Amino acid sequence: MKNKKALSQIKKLALAYLLEPMPAKKFGILLKAEKYFEALTYTTKGKLFKELGISYFAAVDSSQKVEKGKKENFQTLILYLSAGKNAGKDICSFASTGCRLACLVGSGHSLLEKRAGKHVIDVSRIVKTWLTVYRKDIAIDVLKHEIRLASARAERKGHKFAVRLNGTSDLDFYEIYESFPQVQFYDYTKNPKRVPLPNYHLTFSYSQANKARLKHYKQAQARGQSIAFPVRADEFEQACGLVDCFSMDTTDLRFLDKAGKYGILKAKQTENLAEGIKENFILSLAELKQIIAQIEG
Repeated sequence: MKNKKALSQIKKLALAYLLEPMPAKKFGILLKAEKYFEALTYTTKGKLFKELGISYFAAVDSSQKVEKGKKENFQTLILYLSAGKNAGKDICSFASTGCRLACLVGSGHSLLEKRAGKHVIDVSRIVKTWLTVYRKDIAIDVLKHEIRLASARAERKGHKFAVRLNGTSDLDFYEIYESFPQVQFYDYTKNPKRVPLPNYHLTFSYSQANKARLKHYKQAQARGQSIAFPVRADEFEQACGLVDCFSMDTTDLRFLDKAGKYGILKAKQTENLAEGIKENFILSLAELKQIIAQIEG
């Protein structure tokens, strides 16, 4: 980010937060951001985006994973926030340490930017996260507007349409799901209290194998939900071949899955992939077998 003068006021705060190493100073920046959003007046989406310095909130087919849905003639609107506590507010409250370390928020274009010493994506995601946390009323209104536009655009072009609002978060957006009964929504979640709706498909995500989480996995299965496991890339094919296991890498459209209790996700390259493996979040084939046996036991 070379031209800091071109940044909006809130993006300057987001960049400062991102680069600040001292917890006390980061907290001070959060207080300023909260006051900023409390005073924010919302009139139109265009004016809001101009003030925040962003060009969109959610976007259609904005990552390689959701783009795979094109083979099924789907266009997918997805919202990417900062994940975990990266923006100072925990938007993934049930995430384990390994999940936070190996999170996909640090993969793809974001990872390439970091390696190049840039922060465009990270800063924008912090701003969007702050908007969602501090002014959910505005975020909901903007998302509804974007869903209406994207859905109509997909229909005009002869495409099917789906929405994933928790691309890198685990938040409650039930107000939106209920406002669009004709739209197919889906998410992965680690929240055992989150329940599916007729138009909202949920896949339960692995985080760790302690006693409490094993109970949650069994509860999810009783609701008819598959459980998603991230597995090391070199053992992905073997994992997919296990009984009741199937690949979740063909597309991201989980509501199209027809069979299998355990979905296998190939671990993607992230900034802290090794730490995710060390913390037993990214599983080996042997670890996966052991956890499935515990769930089945």
